[in-house]
Amino acid sequence: MKTKNYTVSFSPTEDQMNDIYSWTTFPSNNFSSIDQAYRQKTICIALFDNLVIGFFAYKLSPRCINIVIAETKQDYRNTGVAKLILAKLADHLSLEGYAAFHLYCSPKESQYTWKHLGFNYYPASRYGKRSEKIKMYKVFVDCCTVLDISGKGHEENIIEIWDEEAGGDDKAATWFARINVDENKKLVKPLIFFGDNKWSIKIDSKFCRYK
Repeated sequence: MKTKNYTVSFSPTEDQMNDIYSWTTFPSNNFSSIDQAYRQKTICIALFDNLVIGFFAYKLSPRCINIVIAETKQDYRNTGVAKLILAKLADHLSLEGYAAFHLYCSPKESQYTWKHLGFNYYPASRYGKRSEKIKMYKVFVDCCTVLDISGKGHEENIIEIWDEEAGGDDKAATWFARINVDENKKLVKPLIFFGDNKWSIKIDSKFCRYK
């Protein structure tokens, strides 16, 4: 079955939502999250012959899209439904300034599906202080490349990232990114790098909390 026969909608009807509830394998205690996405207009569905065959419920935060719940109907799995929804979501929301997806894998086995869809794991701290949750992300716009600090030379116009809270000058950063700014001192390309909110970054010799 070719995905060209599938369509995507950002405005599902109540009947289509009831269709989702009839086949989803998520337990009923997840229905409130799906319903909230429907009421906030943050749900995207895939259709075949006007029947719902997949959905993504999500939340919006600055620049990023948090995928809360996603599922493809059993008979349509491995036919490109999730890949199509992701592509349409990226096209739709990039126009509004969004740049990346992120999520945590529940069940944990779903990580292999997300990996197949181009998602990467959150970077692990060198100190091993990583949440038990398996978190993944996918950037879909052109942005600054984050590199291992070992590749840094004597250069300006960089942002350094520490995988720890202190970020003191006595310890080397873990990663860095080369940046370009315009005449208004704004980044020409965004810097997107998922990590722990206790990590630190340094910009122009000033340390900031990593958020």
